[in-house]
Amino acid sequence: MAYNFDASKSEERKSEMQKEVINLAESFKEKPQNFAEYLKFSSQFYNYSARNSMLIYTQNRGARYCNSFKAFKDMGYSVKSGEHGMKILVPTVKTYLHIGDNLIPLSKATTEQKNAYKLQQVQSEQKLYFKIGTVFDITQTNCPKEDYPKYLDLGYSSKQHAQIYDSIKKFCEEKLNCPVYENAFSSVNMRGYYEPTVNSISISGNFEDSTKLSILSHEAAHAMLHNDKEMRLTKRPEAQVEFEADATSVMLQSYFGIEVAESRLRHLSYCYKEMLSSKDITSKDVINSLDRAHKAFKTIVNNVNYKLRPDLVQSQTQSQSPQNLPHQTVLPNQIPNMGISGMSFGM
Repeated sequence: MAYNFDASKSEERKSEMQKEVINLAESFKEKPQNFAEYLKFSSQFYNYSARNSMLIYTQNRGARYCNSFKAFKDMGYSVKSGEHGMKILVPTVKTYLHIGDNLIPLSKATTEQKNAYKLQQVQSEQKLYFKIGTVFDITQTNCPKEDYPKYLDLGYSSKQHAQIYDSIKKFCEEKLNCPVYENAFSSVNMRGYYEPTVNSISISGNFEDSTKLSILSHEAAHAMLHNDKEMRLTKRPEAQVEFEADATSVMLQSYFGIEVAESRLRHLSYCYKEMLSSKDITSKDVINSLDRAHKAFKTIVNNVNYKLRPDLVQSQTQSQSPQNLPHQTVLPNQIPNMGISGMSFGM
């Protein structure tokens, strides 16, 4: 599928939105510690892309649960009069027909051409465009506060950390073909590591459940994003690799109710500064790294939720549809290949 931006009157606004995302990434250069604040915010919006999470963050840092006007209406609520929504970028697929040497949009094809398309008598192709969409936070609607728990993802308690650890461990082993070993390391300072050449994770067995989950969240990110084949293809610098794993880990820990250690935040900040010290790294590279981290975060969260909270997955499936929402739940059999990042601007 080809990727394009819709040439229309809104193109200027879309360009402005891209600049807003880049400006946010630029602002982290001055205050890299603010990355943690953004990542914790982003963990609430795992069904959105990194860029759309950044757009929501720049427009309403107090947002908790966002939907389109129509989606809230279908849920039985109305957006309050005078409320201004947040602008995001929504993907839309368009079909084109190969007519002679021309590429004709299906919407503008003749009746004869459309019939030929239905009968598969002409070649066609699909292109992905992005249009501007508007979402509102739940606080901007007449939804009573007592109904908020129905829609706000309240995450997990510390009592469930052992279950989450086991779920992510199985995900690594079954989906990534990456075995997870628990070892008795000789040094108490050794917590865990990912070995890309053999695609395996080793975790110290000397810690309690929450700490083991914290360690695994970082190493699982490496397994998804930095396997041996991926690293040979992309050759990203070590600081960027660690930054992506840290960003994924901070979002996962925030979502699963683990207090992010100061050492992790310092490491995130250090790796970010080191990454930016390279003249070859731009703000767009930072955004692409965040996008990769967000996709890994989303995939792991969806797997854990599918295994441990089927009620949440079911409620999301019932209340969300592609027509109404700028996102939808991904189940394990729909997990994308995280080896090589493709086009990343969008949902």
